[in-house]
Amino acid sequence: MAPKTMKALRLVKYNALYELQEIPVPSIKENDLLLKVGAASFCHTDYQVYEGVYKSPCPMTPSHEPVGTIVEVGSKAVKSGWKTGQRVGMLNFRHACGSCVGCRVARDPRQADQPDTRFCENKDMAGISADGGFAEYVVADADCSVSLPDGLEFEQAAPLMCAGATVWGGIDEASVKPGLPVGVIGIGGLGVLALQFAAGLGHPTVAIDNRPEGRQLAEELPSHLRPKAIIDANSPNATDEVVKAAGDGGLAGVLVCNDSVEATEWSLKLLRTRGVCVPLGLPVEGFKFSAFDLIFKQLSVKGSLVANRRLTEDMMKLVAEKGIRSHVTTMSLEEGINLPEKYMNPQLKGRLVVTL
Repeated sequence: MAPKTMKALRLVKYNALYELQEIPVPSIKENDLLLKVGAASFCHTDYQVYEGVYKSPCPMTPSHEPVGTIVEVGSKAVKSGWKTGQRVGMLNFRHACGSCVGCRVARDPRQADQPDTRFCENKDMAGISADGGFAEYVVADADCSVSLPDGLEFEQAAPLMCAGATVWGGIDEASVKPGLPVGVIGIGGLGVLALQFAAGLGHPTVAIDNRPEGRQLAEELPSHLRPKAIIDANSPNATDEVVKAAGDGGLAGVLVCNDSVEATEWSLKLLRTRGVCVPLGLPVEGFKFSAFDLIFKQLSVKGSLVANRRLTEDMMKLVAEKGIRSHVTTMSLEEGINLPEKYMNPQLKGRLVVTL
């Protein structure tokens, strides 16, 4: 049974250090799970929340990448098979209303009788519009939670709940046939997972980054998941190097795992005819593309939000099968006061994870 109060990192004001506070343990609804948090990680969206981009309510507990152990199960969630003691991860979209346009139109592609919570107009979002995972306990929606593979440590599982789900959803949306080359621009918390997922699915991959830290992450991957080529985006011949490494006129697909408008526009030059670009960053100023690149090669640019529960379950199977891992830097709640500042360190490699 959970205690009445808990420690939590709180965003009390935009662009200000987090505060460590003692707040009430949240109560759950009938289709919720109460998790004792094992780990929660910091995402670029968390930085945008910190800046006030989403006009999130303050005070609020950040992080939409928590994993933990179930300590309480709602009456409806019990009927779905959830039990106390299970190790689970939660996606940040919660509590679909079931009746809005998004719920009626965007059905779950694998279970048409269920709304796809991602597109609900009335959902709440952990760490964005409601309290998230930088706390000892967090509320998870049973319909948007997944079991964790045995042996997957909490600190490795946490980044999968957004960084992993985002790039997994992007790869699924790109729909590139196995065996065809996929490029990844930006080898950080998202990109290093994207390289491993694509390789695990049978794609030769090309890693592209302008930072030595990103290129080093790619070099350090195990041999069965290592990219075919690692390209310095600062090289004056970077475009030719990527196209040559991919062969047959360029990449069949490219995932852009940062929010650089310039990098996203450049990514179209790396694609072969009918190639697919999936930009995963959220630049506030929007995207820009060359009409000539887009039209003369009949390219596709596809939006991708994040994987839903069923896609995330598939992702977890590949993680367990291929031994996919993130580069993580762990810290305690107390050490997380200045997480946004730590995130902006240009020498940062991988993901920042708070462990409890």
